[in-house]
Amino acid sequence: MRIASSTLLAALFAGCLATAQSLQSQVLQTTSGTGFRGAPYSARETTVDMKTTADGTRYTNTYVNLLWRDAEGRTRQEHLEKSRSGADIHSVVITDPVAGVYLKWSFGDESMQKVMTIWPLPARQRVIAPPPDQSNAAAHSPDALSKSEPRPCGAGCTIQTERLAAQEINGIYAEGRRTTRSFKAGTAENGQDLVVTVVNEIWISPELGIIVRHIMDDSRTGRNATEVTEIVRGDPDPALFTAPDGYRWRDMRSGSATSESLP
Repeated sequence: MRIASSTLLAALFAGCLATAQSLQSQVLQTTSGTGFRGAPYSARETTVDMKTTADGTRYTNTYVNLLWRDAEGRTRQEHLEKSRSGADIHSVVITDPVAGVYLKWSFGDESMQKVMTIWPLPARQRVIAPPPDQSNAAAHSPDALSKSEPRPCGAGCTIQTERLAAQEINGIYAEGRRTTRSFKAGTAENGQDLVVTVVNEIWISPELGIIVRHIMDDSRTGRNATEVTEIVRGDPDPALFTAPDGYRWRDMRSGSATSESLP
């Protein structure tokens, strides 16, 4: 039974880069790049979330996802975490724009119920697009860097966008854009005595159609940074996109759940 691939880890970032903009009307821009045909890969995605609470306490959490995409645009995301007993839990989401479904299940802790859930895929994720033309890499390089003048984005708020110099990130050519929002002290968005800045920086691989680095830095609460590493081009094992044996499944496509065993 071949059905499958992943929830979005990042929503559509409008106006991110010229290369991405040409595809945004067709495919959602995500870390895993669901729906891009002809550019299969596998990778590891790590998110480091550093927060500061109101009382000044600082803490850091690290999250890991394993990523795969096949030549037809199906993706598999596998989130890794520990159970209370210390067991390694793998939460899998397979998004299949070809079949129009996504499939979810977990494994790793013997006490967990073996249940898979099948959901209908939203229409906006069912379109499959070819990867960007890479025959001339220079065509994807911005001719010049640019930085907009700050403009209003609400009471006491200004926003500025900046196109960054292209660079290699973990061996992958990437183009980036940074958006900075500033909030004056004493406004509805900022009750503090100091100016607050919120920086959103996104780097996209035109070749793979995925976000390879995403940084959110809020001077009030902390920093969240996601980076894709260990990128390997080529088709993953087809078994990764196949429903495992021994699970019962809940089919949510009809609007009311039905439960039965997989054939």
